[in-house]
Amino acid sequence: MIQLTDVYKTFTVKDKRTRAKKQVEAVKGLSLTVKPGEIYGLLGPNGAGKSTTLRMIAGLMQPNQGRIQVCGLDTVEQPEKARAKVGYLSTDLNVYGRFTPRELLRIFGEFQGLDAKVAERRGMYLMEKLQLDDFADVKMEGFSSGQKQKVSIARALLHDPKVVIFDEPTTGLDVLTAKTVLDLLRVMRAEGRTVIVSTHVMPMVEEICDRVGIIFDGLLYGDASPKQILDDWGVKTLDEVFFELAARSAAEV
Repeated sequence: MIQLTDVYKTFTVKDKRTRAKKQVEAVKGLSLTVKPGEIYGLLGPNGAGKSTTLRMIAGLMQPNQGRIQVCGLDTVEQPEKARAKVGYLSTDLNVYGRFTPRELLRIFGEFQGLDAKVAERRGMYLMEKLQLDDFADVKMEGFSSGQKQKVSIARALLHDPKVVIFDEPTTGLDVLTAKTVLDLLRVMRAEGRTVIVSTHVMPMVEEICDRVGIIFDGLLYGDASPKQILDDWGVKTLDEVFFELAARSAAEV
């Protein structure tokens, strides 16, 4: 389970014109709960606070205020134990080009304290699921963005995490491979894992997400099933909800 309670995150930045330092609130009192066996879609335009929220849940950042719990573990008080429960796929597709996928996964397995045979078996299972097994022993320096994405997904899931956070999981993937990833997400839901997915592909959200929250200007809207959100806003697509929120924000300026 993931639970956020009244979470705030503020950054200190420099004004581009005056060079003076100022405080920017990226997340403003966000509260949400994602249960085991649920896929939660966390949506939002660039700069809205979405990626910051995901990084805080993954333990890569700490909130300035509020509490985040992963599987009952406080991410500030018990950071290492909480991080061990999380598989996090970021939008950073960097891989070590001199390694093969098999080598990379073996190294990350060692980092995570996995038995070498378990890491090997788990890595090959994931590569087969992602249709990457034919490239398991090919150096990654010439890999396409889609192949790098597959390796990143396998790396995130290698330690069999209870909580899975996928930020733009289908980026760079062809239609068939994207379907494979969606099927994998469904399997993880059926296994009782807690899953958060962030994406700009709205049809995917409507297809696989049990509930959806939309972050706009650091605030959370919706937090309901995709159908319920569409009904509440009186629109036909989730894209239209973004347009409505943008129009409200512009009117308040």
